[in-house]
Amino acid sequence: MHIETPSALLRMKSLPRLIFLFGEEEFLLEETASSLVEVARMRGIEQVDIDVLDGEEISAEQLVRRAEAFPMASQERFILVRHFDRVPVGRKNSADYIALAEYIRSPSPTTILVLAASEDSRLDDLKGLAAALSNPKQQAKAVSKIAKLRFPYNLLIEHAAWIEFPRLPERQLPEWIIKRFKSHGYDCPPEVAEYLIVQVGTRLRDLANEAAKLMLYVGERKRLSIEDVLAVAGASRVYNVFELQKAVGQRDLTAALRILHHMVRTERQDLLIVTMLARYFFTLWRIDELRQTTINATELGRAAGISPFFVPEYLAALRHYTSDHIADALELLHQADVTLKSSSTDTLTVLQQTLLQIMRPKTKAPRQVAGRSV
Repeated sequence: MHIETPSALLRMKSLPRLIFLFGEEEFLLEETASSLVEVARMRGIEQVDIDVLDGEEISAEQLVRRAEAFPMASQERFILVRHFDRVPVGRKNSADYIALAEYIRSPSPTTILVLAASEDSRLDDLKGLAAALSNPKQQAKAVSKIAKLRFPYNLLIEHAAWIEFPRLPERQLPEWIIKRFKSHGYDCPPEVAEYLIVQVGTRLRDLANEAAKLMLYVGERKRLSIEDVLAVAGASRVYNVFELQKAVGQRDLTAALRILHHMVRTERQDLLIVTMLARYFFTLWRIDELRQTTINATELGRAAGISPFFVPEYLAALRHYTSDHIADALELLHQADVTLKSSSTDTLTVLQQTLLQIMRPKTKAPRQVAGRSV
């Protein structure tokens, strides 16, 4: 029985007697296996015995004997076998083979057996099976794949409840991060999710670990910011995009070029630089408009989507940039983005020229707002 999502499995009032978890995304597989253990534990220690085994340390026949054993002091036995792909199953008609085949066809009614596999090369035959079964146009392909499966996977697909965990495409990572935070009651804007990936990488285990740290860091505050990611993910305190923004805001060209050179040459963060500077100038534009109705840092920060702590820094930058300057900067950053994506021009040269044009002295007099210079 194919189960499409882990949540569908975990919501079942009664867990299947035999569960097979497999796929390339090892972190999600292990997380689901651990969640199943917790579901079993929630039933109470008097009602279920829990065993966690390693496939490298047990034979198929030993596994079956353990699964068939009647619970000694409980109503049910729960067994999780990690690295099931490493359990030796023997040749056809061997004791291991026969015992495992018979158990898969008729599992014990008092045992929940969870088999988790992610590394065996034989799993290549299973790759993409869930997607094929879910697509009406690929039913023939799915049937063909199942017919070619080797033992014991052929029997597990036929008799067990199973979930496949395919590799999550990189383009889906921001959405996965946002949903993960949301499940814990936190609001993670898309740009924060993307910045977390830039800082941490694309491995789900690393992203999940950093997400857990972020939730501890922000505490009761439920909306995450890029500044939070910077504080937790361990980015350079001297050469990072926020120090670059600060230098740009202060029109400190020497410092800005020094930080830019380091980030491009050592961290290859050219597109991140363009994206974050564009966000910075857009936020400047928002605050420039909003401050005409309020000067309260908390209100400005909430409306502009930044921490109130950073509002004074943005207000200070507006002493150097008028609305016309900000519009020019956004246009220059757009041109830089197009150039970086469509030509082989040296990255550092493009970004240096962009900064020079943004930060060069302006001759236009600042406009007047409510009797004061802006």
